[in-house]
Order: sequence, then C-alpha cells, then structure tokens
Amino acid sequence: MEPTISSALSLLLIGMITVFLVLFLVVVTGNLLIRLVNRFVSEELAQPSPASIEPNKLAAITAAIETITQGKGKIKKVEKVK
Repeated sequence: MEPTISSALSLLLIGMITVFLVLFLVVVTGNLLIRLVNRFVSEELAQPSPASIEPNKLAAITAAIETITQGKGKIKKVEKVK
C-alpha cells in the first residue's frame, strides 16, 4: 500500500476507536448516575404532594390515556400547570 493510504486508514481506525470509547464512557457514566440517583433520592422528595384535581377531570385523563395506549400506558403523576 502507498504510505498516504496506509496513514489515512490508521487515522480512520484510531478516530473510530476513540469515538466508540468516548460514547461507551458516556453511556456507562449516565447509567451509573441514574442508578445512584434512583437509589439515594427518596420518593417523598421526587414526588410533590398531589394537587387538587377534580375527580371527573382525572377520570377523563385516565380514560384518554387508556384509549390512546390501548391499556398499556401507566399514569405515574398528574400535575396542575400554574
């Protein structure tokens, strides 16, 4: 092979390996951070006290979610927008 093609291929390989390693580190540290936060943050801090939403509005929201997701959706939290 010519020296220019050989050096180009080696630079390509080094660059692709570097990008792969950086993305791998981002994914691993992100997952680690998510697990640590989920373990040490209590549920009481994560969920504020429920706002007073009228029962008929809550029933309409629940029915809409069940219809759209065909029963597969799960409502975790409903907040009132200020």
